[in-house]
Amino acid sequence: MDRKIPRISSPSVLFMLIFLFFSMLSYAEEAPENENNENIRIEYHSMGDQVFGINAGLFIPLFMNNPSLSWGDSEAFKSTNLSVGGSGSLYYGAYINNNIILGLQVGAIFSSSPNDHNFYMIPITFKGTYEFQFFQNLISVPLSLGAGINMSSYQDNFHVDMILKPEAGVYWNYNSDWSFGLNTSYWWVPQIYKDREYSRIGNFMDVSLSAIYNF
Repeated sequence: MDRKIPRISSPSVLFMLIFLFFSMLSYAEEAPENENNENIRIEYHSMGDQVFGINAGLFIPLFMNNPSLSWGDSEAFKSTNLSVGGSGSLYYGAYINNNIILGLQVGAIFSSSPNDHNFYMIPITFKGTYEFQFFQNLISVPLSLGAGINMSSYQDNFHVDMILKPEAGVYWNYNSDWSFGLNTSYWWVPQIYKDREYSRIGNFMDVSLSAIYNF
């Protein structure tokens, strides 16, 4: 059922997340490496270790798919009519062994239509990650899959739908506590109706800078 929700300033969410990202980066750079100024050994993570992450970057609309039409139909894929926007998210998770992390991610994006109407989405996903480590744990490559709900708002319309988010990232492990890198995710957002003619599947992606604190 459509609902009217309060409007918020489009850039504010992204600016806040970018500020937090660089604050975390500054804190990491100021932290002492160790008492003897020796080279830090990057410890591999184990069960019970926890992570907190922040991402901030670009939201990229791809296309809308009409699942009632065959893939060869020229009407099956249409533009989203949205501009490139901003994205950000917060993540908390815990290691259940040396490579697997389970957690919760809350994100937000903003974009606009050709008529300059604001469009927002807020996904909340449970996320499973398998993390590969390379070069004596200096580089990590996490592959993730998130699933949950996605709240979208356009003018006076408000929808809650399901979302699937496969993700991949590349991180430099600055020390045993901090990691910094690049993350990208694909958003698959179906809106399904009893009359399949009106069903649509939104396809989007985001590319973001990421900071992760391990504790």
